[in-house]
Amino acid sequence: MYQFRSIRTFSFSIALILLAGYHICTHRTQAKASESTFPADEKLPVESFDSKASLADQDSVDILLKAGFKLKRAANGEVSEVDLTDAQIDSQIVDALAELENLGILRLRRTNISDEDLGKLEGLTRLRMIDLRNTNITDEGLSSLAKLKSLVDIQLEKSKITDSGVAKLADLKLKSINFNYCTTISNESLRVIGAIPTIEQIQLDYTKIDDKGMAALANAKRLKRLRIRGTDVTGEGLAHLSNLTEIARLNLRDSSVDDAGLEVISAMPKINYLDISECRLATPEGIAKIGKLPGLEYLSLWETKTNDATMESLGNLRNLQTLILKATNISDQSLPALLKMTNLVDLDVAGTQLSDDSFLALGKLPRLKKMNVANTRIGFDVIDELSDSREDLQVIEFEN
Repeated sequence: MYQFRSIRTFSFSIALILLAGYHICTHRTQAKASESTFPADEKLPVESFDSKASLADQDSVDILLKAGFKLKRAANGEVSEVDLTDAQIDSQIVDALAELENLGILRLRRTNISDEDLGKLEGLTRLRMIDLRNTNITDEGLSSLAKLKSLVDIQLEKSKITDSGVAKLADLKLKSINFNYCTTISNESLRVIGAIPTIEQIQLDYTKIDDKGMAALANAKRLKRLRIRGTDVTGEGLAHLSNLTEIARLNLRDSSVDDAGLEVISAMPKINYLDISECRLATPEGIAKIGKLPGLEYLSLWETKTNDATMESLGNLRNLQTLILKATNISDQSLPALLKMTNLVDLDVAGTQLSDDSFLALGKLPRLKKMNVANTRIGFDVIDELSDSREDLQVIEFEN
């Protein structure tokens, strides 16, 4: 018996070393991928272009393809999308982009694109989406974007813009904006955004907006997605959203959301995605109000005050596909509620007080594909049993 345990301990140590190496290699990629929730970045194939491409565009296409960039074309052969993510851009590349008159989507994330370069792109009158995340674009560059009346989606996360620059975009018929981590953005910008009648998606993580500014969104009738992580917004601010019936996705992680805010959220008819991870003002009783949202498909409660009594109120969330309970105060008493969630595909119970018997029972959920049990008391034999009984189930034993 002692020899067997020694072998298992040695194997476990080797696995830890190998996984640590894996995490070192993948950590940066995962961090970049998590910076934004929407819209998702599309991985584009490198397209070859034939005679259908317009002759006017062909020289520009050749320059971009020669540089190894990702291009996508419409059915008529015109270039409709260019992805220059992580590229080093020079004047020749900018000039080539300026010739693509039918370009609809331009991805420039983590590039050295400048305000001056954007001025050269003012002729792209069919451009609908531009991704300028992690660039040094400033308010001066927004003057050029304001002239592109076709724009509906602007991604400026971690750029250098301020409220003055956002004001320049007031006349655009925008549907989606991303100003995450533009840390000087305040309620002044929220008033500009809230006055845009076409707005559907807003991202303002770690900006200076607060409850007073949220009043500007009261008439944003088309709003479907709101992400305001790390902001000082409480129930007082969320109350201004109570008449917005189209909201389907709320990401409020690490914000000041409290029980009053959860009461407002619990009455939103179309919510299917809710993240209140690290919202430390919400009590177990307040979190229980989420049980009034039967349409939820994604729920993250990581590092909240969720406990067994809370889970009893959440048992009827039977449409849930992803549930994150990492580092919450749940135990085996929550098992009956969890077993009611028969549509779960991804379950994170890392750092909880569940026992081996509960893990085995959860492993029988019919649609479950992934279960995170890191930092729990699960036994090696239980992990083996789960793996042997469900080849389609990924059990995550440890994480950094």
